[in-house]
Amino acid sequence: MKKILLTLGSIGIAVALVPLFAAFEAHVINVTARIENALLVKTDPISFGTVFPQEHLERPLEVWLSDSFKTELRVDDVNYFIRQKPKCGVTTNDGKTLAGPTGTGHVIPNVATPAPDDYTIECGPAPRPLVQGETWAVLPSLCPYLSKHGDNAPDNDGDMPPFHQPFTVNVDEVLWNDTKGRLAKSEQDEHDRWIIDLAVPCFGGHCAQDWAKFVHDHNPDPAVNPDDYDQDIANEHKIFGCDLWVEVSDVSETPPPPPPPPTGDL
Repeated sequence: MKKILLTLGSIGIAVALVPLFAAFEAHVINVTARIENALLVKTDPISFGTVFPQEHLERPLEVWLSDSFKTELRVDDVNYFIRQKPKCGVTTNDGKTLAGPTGTGHVIPNVATPAPDDYTIECGPAPRPLVQGETWAVLPSLCPYLSKHGDNAPDNDGDMPPFHQPFTVNVDEVLWNDTKGRLAKSEQDEHDRWIIDLAVPCFGGHCAQDWAKFVHDHNPDPAVNPDDYDQDIANEHKIFGCDLWVEVSDVSETPPPPPPPPTGDL
């Protein structure tokens, strides 16, 4: 009986010591990476200045593959999109004067309300203390009146005419109306030059007789109703705004080279 007890005790001690010995051994694997942007985007503000109803103006937007992406042999192409988001700003004079910083507004679905497409736009806290007469709020949206046209060199970019909805809301989901772009080293396409058009709206029904023609000249979609893009008269003379976000959606690796041709019959 004593032998048996001693043997069991020895086994118990051996099992208990295994984790103690293992705890004194460690292997450290050093993991590093240098993270670079895949795209180079000229982010200078696009200003149309003072404009008038039914004017049509154009501005460029340049997008390149970054130098780091071009020199990295492992990767080949970048798919991206241009997304329009609401803009907030510090204004005075009932929104007619831009007096301070701006920022992006965030679309928040109102899931507690009966309407499935109800939402609010949150600007967050003001970027600085406001002085008397200043307001931090959402600017009237310029987004529906901006088009995005790719350079078609090559023809691998999307197209978005003016007079469109930048997003819709379905219950708890925001559905963005994005414009897709692509750059690829293998396609000799390392630079996109987009044209951003502004088709200026009219206000409060005070539109020229050819307003409907103006709308459909720039957006031939028969489903577009020109009356939907006649701005509220309360927004006349105010500062409008829209933020364009260029976001990468996918990066692909360089495809392997084709196998060499056969040298002859076996």
